[in-house]
Amino acid sequence: MTDPVTPPPGNVPEIDYVALRAGQTIGRYEIVSVLGQGGFGITYRARDIQLGREVAIKEYLPSALAVRQDGATVLPRTTKMADDFGWGRDRFVTEGRTLATLHRVPAIVQVFDFLEANGTAYIVMELLSGETLEDRLKRQGTLTPDEVDRILWPLLDGLEQVHAAGFLHRDIKPANILLNAQGDPTLIDFGAAREAMVGRTSAMTAIFTPGYAAAEQMTSAKQGPWTDIYGLAATLYNAIAGKTPPGAFDRMLDDGYEPLARLAPKGFSPGLLAGVDAGLAVAARDRPQSIAGWRPFLGMTAAPAADATMMMTKAPSPVPARHSVLTPAPDATPSTSMGGPAPKSRTGLWIALAVVVVAALGGGGYYATAMRGPDPEMVKAQTAAAAAEEEKRKFQEEAQKLRAEKEAAEQRRAEEDAKAKADLEARQKAEAEAATKKQLEDEARRKADAENAEKKRAADEAQQKAAVEAENKRKAEEEARKAAELVAGQFDHFGKTLMVLTLRNNPTEIRLQGIDVIDEPGLRQAGVNALAAKPRNLRCRQTDRLTDGTPLYRCLVTKLDAKDPLADIPDADRVDLALALVRGGLVLASCDAPRAYADAEDEARGKSLNLWSMMKPAEYRRRCAR
Repeated sequence: MTDPVTPPPGNVPEIDYVALRAGQTIGRYEIVSVLGQGGFGITYRARDIQLGREVAIKEYLPSALAVRQDGATVLPRTTKMADDFGWGRDRFVTEGRTLATLHRVPAIVQVFDFLEANGTAYIVMELLSGETLEDRLKRQGTLTPDEVDRILWPLLDGLEQVHAAGFLHRDIKPANILLNAQGDPTLIDFGAAREAMVGRTSAMTAIFTPGYAAAEQMTSAKQGPWTDIYGLAATLYNAIAGKTPPGAFDRMLDDGYEPLARLAPKGFSPGLLAGVDAGLAVAARDRPQSIAGWRPFLGMTAAPAADATMMMTKAPSPVPARHSVLTPAPDATPSTSMGGPAPKSRTGLWIALAVVVVAALGGGGYYATAMRGPDPEMVKAQTAAAAAEEEKRKFQEEAQKLRAEKEAAEQRRAEEDAKAKADLEARQKAEAEAATKKQLEDEARRKADAENAEKKRAADEAQQKAAVEAENKRKAEEEARKAAELVAGQFDHFGKTLMVLTLRNNPTEIRLQGIDVIDEPGLRQAGVNALAAKPRNLRCRQTDRLTDGTPLYRCLVTKLDAKDPLADIPDADRVDLALALVRGGLVLASCDAPRAYADAEDEARGKSLNLWSMMKPAEYRRRCAR
C-alpha cells in the first residue's frame, strides 16, 4: 500500500463541502463525480448498481434556501425558508414525473427515474456524450443549411410533445442543446421548477441568458409555447447569422435587430429565414402561438410576388408538414407579376408576410394571400400534407384493426392454455393432497410460524429504524439551533473591508452576508464616518458559514436619531446594516441578495453615489451575468 501524496506547501487541495462525495449512494445509484453545479442544484455522474450503467442525477439543492448537514442530509437554512424549500421540492418532483412520461420523445433528454432521499429529491436521466451547440458555434462560427436542417425538425417534434404534456422548457439556448457525433440534437436542463421557485421566493434571483430569453420571462406576463419558440428562434438565428440577437429588454427600448430575411444568408430557404424572424417578435402576441402554427412558416420554400397586394381572409389552418431549410431549386422560384423584374430588397415584404402568417398559424385564424391567388408552393404543401394525413389515418385504422384481431387471438389462446394448465394443476394437486395430506399440513404450519416470526422481525426492525430516524432528526434540528449565533454590542471599527466589522470589547470579527467584498480605503473611511457619527448599537444573527467555517451574519444597527439606551431598541426600529451600505453606494449587493438590496443598488447607481461614480456600466452588467 503506497502512502497518500502530500500536496506541496501552499497548495491546498480543492474540496467541495456541498456536493455528495464519490462512493456515496442514493438508492441504487452510486455517485462517481460532479458534472455541474449551480444555484438551484447539483448534477452528478453516477452508476446504476443494479443495471450496471452510468446515468446523470440532478439533485434539488437551492443554495439560497438550503444547506447540507453531515455530508448527506439537505435541510432548509431557516424555519422560515422551510415552506419555500418544500414547495420547490414538490415542483422539482413534478418536473421529474412529467419528463419520465415522455418516452423516447425526439431530441428530449430521457428520464429514467426520480426519487426522494436525504431530505431532498433527485431526477435520474440518460448520460449523454458529445458537445453543446454553443461549443460547436464557438469552434466553427455558423452551421450549414444541412446542419440546421438536422437539428431543427427533431427539436420541433420534441418540443411539440413537451408542450402537449403541459410543460415548458423556459431556457432554450445553444448551451442547453447537446449534439452527438452525427450532429443529432438533444435538449437538456429543463428549468420549469427553477423558474417557478424564482417567482415564489425573493431569496432566489432569476438569471437569464441575454439574447435568448423572451420579454415575458422578465415580467409577470403569461408564458406559453410562444416563450420556447422565442428561445429556439434566437438559437437558430445565432446558428445561421453567427451572432446572438439583441436582448428582448434592449429591443423594447431601441430595437437593433437585423432580420434574417434582410441578411439573406446563402443556402437557406426564404421561408425558414422569415419564420425565424417571426419567432423573434418582441411581443408574445406577434409570435406563432404553437409549434404546429410555426411549422408551415418554416417549411415555406419561396416568397410571394414582390408586387402582390396583401389582404386578410379567413381560412382553415393548413396541415403542418416537414420541409428542408435549404434553398429550393431554381425552377421553384416564383415569377413576378406582370413580367416585371423583382426588386433587389424584399425586407418590407418579408416583415408583412411574417405578421400575416404568424396571425394565421399562431392563433389568429387568418392568413395572407395575393390578389392573383394563393402561393402555389403553399397550395402544394397543403395538398401534400392533407394527402399524407389521410394516408396516415388509413394506415392507423388498418393497424389498429390488425392489432385488435391479433390481441383477440392471443387472448383466446392464453385463455385456452390457462384452462388446460388449471385442469392439469387441479388433478395433480388433488392426487398430491390425497397422498401427502399430513405432510402438507405440517409444512403449512411451519410456514405460518416462519411468516409470523418474519413479520415480528420486520416490525421490530421498522420500529428501531423509526426510532433512529427520529433521533437523527432531533439531533439535526438541535445542531441547526446551536449553529445560530446572536452577537450584540456597540460598533468599534471596520476590518480590512466594509464586509468585516468588530464590536467594542469583542475581538471576534463579524462578516456580513449579502454584500460583495470591496477593498477600497476611501469607501471604507466613508462607512466608518457614517457609523461613528454617533454611538451605534448592533445586533447580528448568524445566517450561514463560508466553506472554511467562518460564520456570516445579518446585522441590524440603530438609526442615527435613536435615543438611549441603544441596546434596548427593538429590531423593528433598527435598519439593516448591509442594506444601508448598499443604499449609500459603498458596497455591491451579492448576486443572490434579496430584491430590496438590488432596488437599493439601482437607486444608488442612478445617483452615482461613491462606488458607482468609479464603476463603468459594462463592469456592472457583467457582475452577475454568469
